[in-house]
Order: sequence, then C-alpha cells, then structure tokens
Amino acid sequence: MPPRALTTADLPRAEALSALIGWNQTQADWAAFLAAGQAQGLDGDDPGCLAASAATIGYGPDLAWISMVLVRPELRRQGHASRLMAWAVESLRAAGTGCLALDATPAGREVYARMGFRDAWGLVRWLLPAPLAPQPGPAVRPLRAADWPAVLALDLAGFGAPRPALLRGFATRLPQAAWVAEAGGRVTGAILGRDGLRLPGLGPLWAADTATAQALLAAARNALPGPAILDLCDHAAELAAWLATQGATPQRPFMRMVLGTDLPGDASRYLAAAGPEFG
Repeated sequence: MPPRALTTADLPRAEALSALIGWNQTQADWAAFLAAGQAQGLDGDDPGCLAASAATIGYGPDLAWISMVLVRPELRRQGHASRLMAWAVESLRAAGTGCLALDATPAGREVYARMGFRDAWGLVRWLLPAPLAPQPGPAVRPLRAADWPAVLALDLAGFGAPRPALLRGFATRLPQAAWVAEAGGRVTGAILGRDGLRLPGLGPLWAADTATAQALLAAARNALPGPAILDLCDHAAELAAWLATQGATPQRPFMRMVLGTDLPGDASRYLAAAGPEFG
C-alpha cells in the first residue's frame, strides 16, 4: 500500500506512532505540520495503526523542515523511510524551496549524508530535572501580548525565517514558560516552551549573552512543576557548562543538516531550538 496524505482524522494514530518510537510529540505538534505543511503516512495491517510517517513544514518560501520520519520497529529496513524521505525532498524541491533542513540523530545523520545533506551545526538534548538557581542578570518577566513583535523579530534574526503561528501556538500550550528579558524598555531576549507527551520542552531561547540566557531559562524552568527538556545548540557552550553545574544532564545529540542553500539567520543569538521536529 503506498503512502498517503495524513489528515486531522489521523492525529491520534500519528501521536501513537511517535509515542511507540519513544518521542515526545503530542497531537498538537502533528497538527502543526498539517496547518503549515504536510504529512504522509503508510497504513499498517491494523487499521488503528500507522506503519510509517514523514512530515514537512514550511517557513516562508526559502526554508522548510523535514521531520517525523518514523517507522514501526517491526517494519524497518523495508524501504519505508527512504520512500517517505524521497517524497519530502521531491515535494519541497518542486515547490521551489531553497533550503531543506532537518535535525538528525547520529544514526540518521549517516543516511541523510548519503542523500546529499551536509552538516551545519549540532545541538544536544538536556534533561533539567530540578529547579535552576537564579543568576545575577537582566530583569525578566512573563511575556505579554505587546511583546510579540519583538519576540518574532528575535526569531527572524536568529532562525532566519518567519514562523509566527508556530511560536504563538507554543505560548498558548505552555504559557508559564513564556518569558522575556528587558533592558532600556526593549525586549533583549525571550524563551518559549510547549507541552509534551512525556515532558514539557523549553525553547526556542534567544539571547545576546549568557547572563540573559541563564535568567530566562531559570525563570521558565522554575515556573514548571517538574522536569523539562531543552535542545541546546552547541555554540551555547557557556550555557551548557552552567547547566551541568545545576544538575542538568545531556541526553542525546542531534546534527542540524541542510540540503540546497545554507541556513538563513544568525545562529549565534539562537541558543536553543524549538525542537528537532521544528528547527
């Protein structure tokens, strides 16, 4: 049976597939792909299950993310992932997208490299099991509606492509994790978060310096009742060192990879990702 386009009726099965693989996505995450991109799935023998999936999400005309390339464990090594990846790449190229990007696990990195994807930079998932000790730094406060233009401008400068609906959606899903840093009456940094199937995730995180990042991260983590995860960019080495002193532990690495044109934006101010599935 060939892959087919997924619809909102497939959201429970899509969530079940990612949960089976051990990932953290909720139906709201899957719905984001259907709202701003597309997803394909392969039906399994059991009508209640998906056998495999892949999704893409577009950020303007020049950048798109490939995500959720999943196959049920008992159906691997049958070409399903390759077929779905080919669909994702071909459909985005047909749409004229200049840069195709993804965040690969170490195993996936080898596969994608053979397809022509090249390394950009790495990131590491951290587990934040305990509250973080507040550090001296700039004033931070909860995000307000009036802050959105400034927050979206930070993301556009760092990430390099517009994604306002996605970020606003994050803030509605975990509002207590949405904070901004302020200096001289202007927003100088921000952090968002979202709920997850297993744990809430913090990010994106934008800051011009480590002190601002520490203050934002402590405020967001400490507003949550339990552990959280954070996908920290490798270039945020000072922040990683501080997290280690706070009892946080690295869990697994990812490699940001691209096909086509280079990634847009200035990654130096983009310290933590929205998650491997969203960039």
